[in-house]
Amino acid sequence: MLCPPHLLPPPHGPLAARLGPVRTLWPAPGALFAELEQELATAREFASSMGRLLGGGGSGSPSGEPGQSSSVALAQGTAEPFAVRQDVRGFAPEQLAVKLVGRKVLLTGRKETQSEDGKGSFSYKYEVFKREWDVPEAVDTDRLTCSISREGQLCIEAPCLAPPALPARNVPIQLSPAGGSAAPGSEDGANGRARG
Repeated sequence: MLCPPHLLPPPHGPLAARLGPVRTLWPAPGALFAELEQELATAREFASSMGRLLGGGGSGSPSGEPGQSSSVALAQGTAEPFAVRQDVRGFAPEQLAVKLVGRKVLLTGRKETQSEDGKGSFSYKYEVFKREWDVPEAVDTDRLTCSISREGQLCIEAPCLAPPALPARNVPIQLSPAGGSAAPGSEDGANGRARG
């Protein structure tokens, strides 16, 4: 017999004895919700892993966006140059903008496409994508460069900061008594007297 659980006869009674065990097609609500919660947890894990995979910073548009970026920007404190490559196939250089805001590099692409089907109908498509990367402190942002290859690979690079130039100075050489390493004017540890 197929019926919802709230329409089932009580398990102990005259009707239950005549009908025998009753089975339903519907799962118990608790089992259904547990299964949905498990599916939701799996979906959250997948979304989180995709966010980490695509991460490297950046927010993307839902569809039609350029491909992956690869970043060679290393952790702060390392003396490595900053280098990022982003697939921007389908975008012309004039449709892209690269800005440096503080220690962040922002890449924006905007493209509008309009077409007519010949019957008087038009289609209009507007694509936008954005990416951002943090530039480590050891990188010289004043020498940031950007180039695009024929294959549609945008490359953003900056070298390391040059180490600060310290002025040279002569260090005087002092004479110390034979066998001792104490500087003149210091106390003699053996007898507590000052040298003279």
